[in-house]
Amino acid sequence: MRRNLLLFLLLLMMAPLGAASNEMFPIGDLGIGFTGLPDEFLYPSYLADPIGTKTLISLRNYAIDEVHPREDGTSTHYDVTVGTRYNFLRLSPEDHPELGIEMDWGMALTSFMDTDANDFLGVDGIYYFALAIRPSMLAAFRVSRHHICSHNGDQVDIDEDGSAFADFDLASQLNDGTFVRDDYIISAAIEPIYLFSDGYPVTGQAFRLYGDFSFYLPGAEPAILGWRKNRPSDHAYIWYQYGAELILPILKEDLGSIVLAGQVSQWQETGYAPNYSLQAGYMFARGKSAQTMRFVATYYDGQSLMNNYRYTRAKFMGVSFIIDT
Repeated sequence: MRRNLLLFLLLLMMAPLGAASNEMFPIGDLGIGFTGLPDEFLYPSYLADPIGTKTLISLRNYAIDEVHPREDGTSTHYDVTVGTRYNFLRLSPEDHPELGIEMDWGMALTSFMDTDANDFLGVDGIYYFALAIRPSMLAAFRVSRHHICSHNGDQVDIDEDGSAFADFDLASQLNDGTFVRDDYIISAAIEPIYLFSDGYPVTGQAFRLYGDFSFYLPGAEPAILGWRKNRPSDHAYIWYQYGAELILPILKEDLGSIVLAGQVSQWQETGYAPNYSLQAGYMFARGKSAQTMRFVATYYDGQSLMNNYRYTRAKFMGVSFIIDT
C-alpha cells in the first residue's frame, strides 16, 4: 500500500511539469534534459496485440468459441477495451529529445459480451510499469513489470450444467481472479528502414519488427506493483510474442495510412501452441501526437482471449475501431 501511495504522489508531482510545457529542461551542464510528459513514447505500442493497453470496440464473429458457444459451436461477441498509456520522467540528450530513457505506465480493462443481449461474459485487468530506452531511432528497448487478472461475468456456465445463460451473483466472480499472472517482460522493437533513410516520421515508422520475452519469478515476497502470483498454472513461467507492422502513408500521412500488422504469441501453459493475430485497415491522420485512431479488419486463431479460459480455443474474424497511445 505504501509503495502504491508513493507512486501516486510521484505522478502528482511530475504532472504539472509536463502539463505546463512539452519543452525540455536542461540539467546543469551535463548535456541532458528532462521532459515531464512528452508527446511521444520512446517505445511503441503493438498494433496487432490483442491484449495490449489500448481502447477498442470490436464486433467479432467466432467460428470457434469453446467458452460460450451456440449449439453449432459459434458465437458473436461485442467486446470493449478501455485502456491508455502514460510516459513521464524522460531524460534525453539535449540535442536529441526523441532519444533517451523514460518511465512508461499502461493499463486496460477488457470486457467480453455476447451480442444476443450484451450478456456479460468476463472482464480482464491488465497493467504494467516499465523503463524504456531508445539509444537510436533504429531500435528501442523496454523492461516492464506486467500484471494480468481475469474475472468471470454472469453469463458463463462455470458449473458446466449445460446452461448458456446462467445469471448469478457477480460478487465472488468479480472479486476473485481465477487467472492471475505477475511477471517481467523484456522487449525490443526495431525499425530497419532507418538503415536506409533518415526520414521521420513518415518513412521512419513505416515498418517495425518487435518481440517480447516474459518470465515469472517464483516467490511470495512483495515486488513492485503487487505480490508475485501465477495461477492456476504455477508451473508455467514463460511466454513470448513477436510481430511485424507495416504502415503505408497516403500523401505523407495527410490522408492517413494503410495498416497491416501481424503477431504470434506462445505461452508455456498451453504447450507453446502459436496464437495468430492479424489486422488490416485504415489509420486516420493524427490529431494528437502519440495517439492514433484506426478502423481495421481482424483475424485471430489461438487460445481464448478471456484469460480464465486460456486452455480453450477461439477463432474469429471481425472489425474494430481502435485508439492507440
